Amino acid sequence: MKTFGKITCLLLFIALSSNVLGQEKQITDDKHKYKPLKLNISPDGKKYVRFIMWHQLWLQRDFKNSNGVKASIRRSRFLAYSQISPRFLILTHFGLNSLGAQNTTANPNTQQDNQRSFLFLHGAWAEFAAVPKKLHIGTGLHYWNGISRLSNQSTLNMMTLDNPGQGRGDARLFPWSTITTSDQFARHIGIYAKGTMDRFSYRIAANNSRINQGTFDPNVYSFQVDGEDHNWVYTGYFKYDLMDKESDKLPYFVGTYLGKKKVLSVGAGFYHHPGALARGNELNTAERADVTKFAADVFFDTPVGTKGGALNLLAAYYNYNYGGDDNFASGGLVPANGSIMYGQVGYVLPFNVKGHRFMPYVTYSHQDLKHTPNNSREFALGLNWFINGHFAKITAEYVNGIKGTDGATATDILRIQTHIFL
Repeated sequence: MKTFGKITCLLLFIALSSNVLGQEKQITDDKHKYKPLKLNISPDGKKYVRFIMWHQLWLQRDFKNSNGVKASIRRSRFLAYSQISPRFLILTHFGLNSLGAQNTTANPNTQQDNQRSFLFLHGAWAEFAAVPKKLHIGTGLHYWNGISRLSNQSTLNMMTLDNPGQGRGDARLFPWSTITTSDQFARHIGIYAKGTMDRFSYRIAANNSRINQGTFDPNVYSFQVDGEDHNWVYTGYFKYDLMDKESDKLPYFVGTYLGKKKVLSVGAGFYHHPGALARGNELNTAERADVTKFAADVFFDTPVGTKGGALNLLAAYYNYNYGGDDNFASGGLVPANGSIMYGQVGYVLPFNVKGHRFMPYVTYSHQDLKHTPNNSREFALGLNWFINGHFAKITAEYVNGIKGTDGATATDILRIQTHIFL
């Protein structure tokens, strides 16, 4: 009953807020419509630089911990890419994540302990179109990932408030399955190939793993990558579009098109890191084991009716295999043997209030991880308030999750996010 009350209060808060703002005069003239921040460097506009900036700001209350309301910057990012010729593209992306009062610092210029107030590089790659549209080859710190659609998703237009796994279950942020192990925040340094042939698209990559030497133990596997041996990672994702085709100019998959496209795609991906784990007393003589992951998903996003309604569905299955030890668990955000099933449903309501649109949604994940005696799960109920599509929106989400350990207490979290990008 308490949970139902919290959800009801959440929905009432959003509804009342929208009613108040809905009384404002709606601006419809062209000078206030969104226009991309684009600098043309040729008269015909075929050579250009595009700039994208976005902030996602959180208010969060964890009811189980009774620690009051916390404010934080979930993301602050800047991205620029340039089509310097029809054959060449260069991209740079930097920013910060999850900056709150607990990890700010008084003087960032003297920062020594890797606090989150530092900007860092999220992406830096260059790409050449060997066979335009069909085969593009690039290299750098990139985001052309396996193993699933959600492993490649854009944070600009998520259907949900954030990536699945925010409810503090056993497998947090599970679509970004290499965080804390082999990459820099879901990005690897390596070489990739991508392209589209009719309705089929692919992305594959061979990357260097981040140096990651865990504590040696003769009885337990841990990540042991030394920079020369066992440091190559192989990954890919393959997708077939049955309806409208999706763009692959950039790696970021759209979370929901809000009725602007009719997309039905089926995809599958893999990740393989040979010899990433070791069990023994020293690096050279340790027994080695591979890390292998795969996933499959179905995505459907379509307009419904003639009054602006739209439906969003996504179902995904993930399987993680960390060596020969079923009980492997490194303590990171994701690493553990087992499987996860995830689903989401969202619906854009077929009306608007002074141009504002609303999209309630629900998500659920079932986490069957072998190192815990019970299954972990997460449930979320949310509401998107689109003030100007994905360019300006407010999302409220209640999420309840529980770990698979005996006697675990469920988390009970309410988040409100303000999202604006230009």
